[in-house]
Amino acid sequence: MKDYKESFSMKLKILRNTYGLSLAELAKILNMNTRGSLYDWENKRSFPSMENLIFLTNFFGVSLEWLLGRSSDIYTENSVYLGEVALYTEIDDDYINGREVGECYRADFLKAIESISGKGYLDLDGLNITNYSSRIEYYVNHNDHKKNYSLPVRANLLVLLRLVPLGDLYWAHHYIVYGKYTKNKRDILDLTKRDLRSAIGIKAENYKVPGKKARERAINLVELLMTSVVNADSKMPVYDVEEAFKQL
Repeated sequence: MKDYKESFSMKLKILRNTYGLSLAELAKILNMNTRGSLYDWENKRSFPSMENLIFLTNFFGVSLEWLLGRSSDIYTENSVYLGEVALYTEIDDDYINGREVGECYRADFLKAIESISGKGYLDLDGLNITNYSSRIEYYVNHNDHKKNYSLPVRANLLVLLRLVPLGDLYWAHHYIVYGKYTKNKRDILDLTKRDLRSAIGIKAENYKVPGKKARERAINLVELLMTSVVNADSKMPVYDVEEAFKQL
């Protein structure tokens, strides 16, 4: 059996590469000034604090026991659930998509997810700062998303919901829904800006079409949300950590 440091370094690299995250991107998500510490973790030169370990397990939705080589189960209901709770209820840090945001923005983000997925996890009428926290608690304890998505897909959603900003989420939705009907991609950008104008704290006119990697992530997120009603598709992750681990 590999020691826990060797297991951690190998699996962190698998997770990062499977999701196409650069060292710099993951360092930013972890609030690190440089990518040097991450490089050292992946090369067994140092080991993260317990705080960073917990953040990583919540971010990727993986089991801490698996990450440290004490279990073969990459995902458990508890590991994914704790990741969902961390994503939706860490109000003190106000972090989502790797950037600081306020509760109004978070509410707008959840509204967009609701619209795209077609799932009534939240009663969106009157959603505002005062009742936001209680409705998020209802969301993470609701059983529909557990029935409609497999654990690997729910883990994919955890990562993508932190990586994809609201503007890119709207852009990808319009691209998938209307892209085949219009040759003028400017129409998609205009639709995105229209939606962003109703979001609090977002400067719609500054929004630009995402780059290749950001575009791919946003499209993957929207497609995962939209296929939740099709059981066969909703069981298959886009970023398959289990398959990547088997290839070692």
